Amino acid sequence: MEKRLESLDLNLLLVLHWLLTEQNVTAAADKIGLSQPATSRALARLREVFDDPLLVKTGGEMSPTPMAERLQPAVARAIERCRDVLRVSSRFEPSSQAGQFRIACVDFTGAMAAMAWAKVIAPEAPGLELDIVNPTIAASRDLVSGKIDLVILPDIAVLELPPSVDIDQFVRRPILQQEFQCAFRKNHPMAGENITLKRYAAMDHVLVAPQGGKTGFVDRSLAEQGLTRRIAYRTSTFLLALPILMKTDCVLTAPIGMLQLYAENLVIFPPPFKVAGNTLFGAWHPNWTHDERHRWVREKLFAEMALEAEQIRGRAGK
Repeated sequence: MEKRLESLDLNLLLVLHWLLTEQNVTAAADKIGLSQPATSRALARLREVFDDPLLVKTGGEMSPTPMAERLQPAVARAIERCRDVLRVSSRFEPSSQAGQFRIACVDFTGAMAAMAWAKVIAPEAPGLELDIVNPTIAASRDLVSGKIDLVILPDIAVLELPPSVDIDQFVRRPILQQEFQCAFRKNHPMAGENITLKRYAAMDHVLVAPQGGKTGFVDRSLAEQGLTRRIAYRTSTFLLALPILMKTDCVLTAPIGMLQLYAENLVIFPPPFKVAGNTLFGAWHPNWTHDERHRWVREKLFAEMALEAEQIRGRAGK
């Protein structure tokens, strides 16, 4: 039997939204402004409405049921549309904005976003705070619930989204093209020499593997030419690879934008083999597409990041 909206206390939708977002009754109560017992009673009513436990205890935490995971995107959209009603009479003014804008990305991309933010967002919206988080499984849930505003990654597919979430529901927009180059420290024994493919393969390497892989695209390219390399160090972040680079005789193959941040301490050179670049995408839940604050931030941020990438390519080409 189909449930009628008119028979539902709409306040329960707000409770459901925060329960599914926080997955904790006390935390949800704080968000809503209710007592913990009142929120628990609301959860009991919601369980009756949907004939499902919605949240179940697993150890010391509460986990959503499959039904709750299916409900969460629709509930988040409904709450956002309710917020739109309140925004209709409010004119967007960057200078009056406050709160956090959360972006999930890897460390180097976060540095790019922070520099762009300082140039084009902070001067006009000084009350907005930038919060950069790692693109983890927990972050993917926050993206669905609206607690994360943007994901900036070469491919949003690397996010381990829950099975109930359709990746195609997210809006994706290309921001810039990333090119890769090689680098070692300026006082490296091979500084000033011609780095051939065989010399490159024979060197010690630093591998950046955010997802914990044992090899990367360089190894696949070398294998096509019958070569292998020695990976002396592995790290999950580009910025952690840099101090390793400065203290060893290793070579690092990385996005040119990251290497240019430390160009005064590095010898940067083109890879001695063909390396395909990749596209950096911004992605967000469709709930945010028409939100004025979100649109203003993402358009200015994306434009500045693309401009900075173009300028870096220009400096590297001189």
